[in-house]
Amino acid sequence: MSDVEINDLFKSCIDEHSDMVTRICMLMLGNMIDAQDAYLAVFEKLYIQLKKKPPDEADKWLARVAYNECNSMLRFRRRHRMISLDDITEPFKEEEDIRFIELVFSLPEKYRNLLYLYYNERYTTSEIAKMTGRREATVRTQLKRARERLKRILEENDEAERSDPDEKAAKAK
Repeated sequence: MSDVEINDLFKSCIDEHSDMVTRICMLMLGNMIDAQDAYLAVFEKLYIQLKKKPPDEADKWLARVAYNECNSMLRFRRRHRMISLDDITEPFKEEEDIRFIELVFSLPEKYRNLLYLYYNERYTTSEIAKMTGRREATVRTQLKRARERLKRILEENDEAERSDPDEKAAKAK
């Protein structure tokens, strides 16, 4: 493959998959600066891979590389600082997306990554299993547990919202 063909293929991959890689990096890393670092590392690896042999399914290859790159970065900085939810919701435009991300981010890491890959990026459980190195049954079980936790959180939020107007009315008297 010539350099011109490689560059064209590289540009088309960036055009088609840039948003997906950014979202995965943002969700996993929690801030734009680290997400940008991971994004650059992912596409650098893609360029190197294109010179050897283009991946068969670029979207799945990029998702797996992004996932692995973010996990490497997380291992490196695991014991350091906390992050703000404001930083996480920055690249998400719609209010529903922001609320979903905030709820998902309240879950443990193993659940939030699976939920994101399954619902936002629309990967199947078998594809997620390959990306994460888990068994497919484990992925399905963890997705079920994640949904149950999200349901509990949503029910608690709904109860809190319903009780707030009553408390305000009681205090006003």
